[in-house]
Amino acid sequence: MEDPLYREIILEHWQNPQNYGVVKNPSFDITDNNPTCGDKIRITGKIQSGKLIDIKFTLRGCAISKASASLFTEKIKGLSYKDILKINEKKVLKNLPVEITPARHNCALLPYHALQKEIKGK
Repeated sequence: MEDPLYREIILEHWQNPQNYGVVKNPSFDITDNNPTCGDKIRITGKIQSGKLIDIKFTLRGCAISKASASLFTEKIKGLSYKDILKINEKKVLKNLPVEITPARHNCALLPYHALQKEIKGK
């Protein structure tokens, strides 16, 4: 049985997401969407000396997408591109405090996939 505290963490990040907004004068500005449900994310960030010094997102979508973006951006802020590339889908899903059903994986992975497009384009 899932711990209600974990569901509360998801709800907290949905209602009060960390890093929500737009970075001024960003080094990158990317958008992506989840075609299966219509969630849409915009991620802006600032890179300095190979490190992600600031990252913010805006999102129109479900609680899982927003909570995942909040938790993911918190985890990667301050990391180098090299370290961010070491993160995989499994690690992103494990970072969420609840088990995500396969049908919701695309929601939870939306911020990760958007950022991967940016990093791999470098």
